[in-house]
Amino acid sequence: MPAVFISHGTPLNALLDNRFTRAWSAFGHDLGACEAIVCVSAHWVTQGMSCVSAGAEPPTIYDMRGFPDALYRIVYPARGHTELATELVERIPGVVLSSDWGYDHGTWSVLVHMLPRADVPVIQLSIDYALPPARHLALGRELAFLRDRKVLLLGSGQFVHNLAEAGPRTDHEMVPYDWAVEFDTIVSGWIDAGDFGRVANFESLGALAERAHPTYEHFLPLLYVLGASTDEDRLRWLTEGIVSGCHGMRSLVVEES
Repeated sequence: MPAVFISHGTPLNALLDNRFTRAWSAFGHDLGACEAIVCVSAHWVTQGMSCVSAGAEPPTIYDMRGFPDALYRIVYPARGHTELATELVERIPGVVLSSDWGYDHGTWSVLVHMLPRADVPVIQLSIDYALPPARHLALGRELAFLRDRKVLLLGSGQFVHNLAEAGPRTDHEMVPYDWAVEFDTIVSGWIDAGDFGRVANFESLGALAERAHPTYEHFLPLLYVLGASTDEDRLRWLTEGIVSGCHGMRSLVVEES
């Protein structure tokens, strides 16, 4: 099974037909037999522990405000996978079960396009924001066994993410800011070169990294996907581009070559 990082962009993408959502749909169509999904979403952040959702019927969470009513009527009814959640707790130190979470919009806004039938069990793994980025890369390595079990590892975040400086949410024609292009170019180059340790040390870019990610919960899901890769894999960009000035929409697929 591949692993995939999706830059999910605005929650409105759940309702939209555009080049990004069409790419997510095409990826899901070609995915093949998938036993389950483990999603690391930028919108479930914890401190001091990593939580894994344990509910059998996780609710759809509307963790955003100020959007059209149609967005709040979306329900993603995939069942959970308590056995797999329990296995992650047993295998990975510092992971605990949680029944307090469902599917946040980082998960369902992507999956409504990728797997619209909602017929594959889904669990979420929270981002422990207290951990350094390198540890999230290591956690990806610890989750790599899932791929051999036909479990899709899905990271959902944003390649560049600065809400305070972003233009209109659906403005795909806005000229990207120079600093957003610079961050996108540098970090994607590291990935193309296979230098994942440097990606995990993205804060070495100083002020550029701080502007691209004032907080970096949207960047960390990428590290899980990179960590789950092997030397035999090929990496390809599923989508590219920067919208709204500084919403980096690069999405990455890690798959057997």
